[in-house]
Amino acid sequence: MAEILKDVFEDEKGNQHYLANNTETTFDQNGTPLNNGGDLSEASVNFTVSSSRKALTAKARFKALMGDIAKWLTDLGPAAFYKVADDFTTTAENYLFTARKGKQLKDEVDNLNQNLAQGQIEFDVDATGKGFYRKRGADTWLPFSNALVLMDGTGSYAFGGINNGYYSNFQLDNFDYSAYSKIRITNLGTYPFEVVCGTTSYTSPGTFDISALKQTTLRIFYRGAAANPPILLKVELIP
Repeated sequence: MAEILKDVFEDEKGNQHYLANNTETTFDQNGTPLNNGGDLSEASVNFTVSSSRKALTAKARFKALMGDIAKWLTDLGPAAFYKVADDFTTTAENYLFTARKGKQLKDEVDNLNQNLAQGQIEFDVDATGKGFYRKRGADTWLPFSNALVLMDGTGSYAFGGINNGYYSNFQLDNFDYSAYSKIRITNLGTYPFEVVCGTTSYTSPGTFDISALKQTTLRIFYRGAAANPPILLKVELIP
């Protein structure tokens, strides 16, 4: 068993005194000083984990060193023992992302934001008062609303109605369809209707291709049960 020896002296009354500032000499089980080749392989030590991290110092007591080392290991936590993945495909647990791949991902996101122009759109109006919009960036933008609602189906009234036949007739002349490819018709009532785009007539609900149209007339005919009945159609133009 290791022992610690310090210089000791006795006073005239036989009391023993130890030199507090003298260097301790510790021996291993074979009597070899630990500071001169002694063996600690079979020794045990009681220690307490240090309350804060601090650098290891020379000539510190063994139990103090163990407490300081234990504090460093405790604070490292599980992340200190993760593996590193330098790719975008690893899905296994306990892997960390490299800084190089993180920078590459940031550059790609920045480039995407630049192409999208951070959601900016420019507006303009031509000499006739018609409004235009365009994207600021490389990607194609759609209107804020994907569909232009001409009638909402909640009882839109036409410009003119016929008492005799109980029908309403709505007409939009020289309408520009160039920004739209489809028309969607929903009948929210129980009466027959006819929607005419150019020379094409639609008498049943559905979504229809109008991409070939440019400037033409939109006409809506709706029959009801009263004079000049409200048009219970939802009519939408889709880009």
